[in-house]
Amino acid sequence: MTPSEASAYHASKERKDANVFSFTHLAIVFVIALLVFGPEKLPEVAKLVGKALGDFRRASTDFRQVIEKEFAEIERQTREKEEQARRLALEASNPTPAQAEGASPASEPLPATPPAGSVPSTTAHDSGAAALQTPATPADGHPA
Repeated sequence: MTPSEASAYHASKERKDANVFSFTHLAIVFVIALLVFGPEKLPEVAKLVGKALGDFRRASTDFRQVIEKEFAEIERQTREKEEQARRLALEASNPTPAQAEGASPASEPLPATPPAGSVPSTTAHDSGAAALQTPATPADGHPA
């Protein structure tokens, strides 16, 4: 093993060890906490820290569940869209018998005017607009 490989190995081992607290580390932290807070306050502080950690764990679990539900919903919607696109592509590639004969109801043009008698006429004399018109007066100002 070369010196550079050895130093890389020790550096990676030290990083792993730094992430894991040993009993010695925990004992030192306990002693410092005992000196800072005193024996009377230490149980209260430990209770508060435990409660805060529990609340944090609960909140992070709830957050993770919400995120997982949202991702599952997005995935479900994506699958539905893909399935719908597949069905549309399949329908487009396999025409129905009516479409194969050219008698598709959607492809027939609509008539420009409706059939006679199907829609009532809305001309000016039928709608009462004629009653609103005033008779014309001659240029001299007297009615004829």
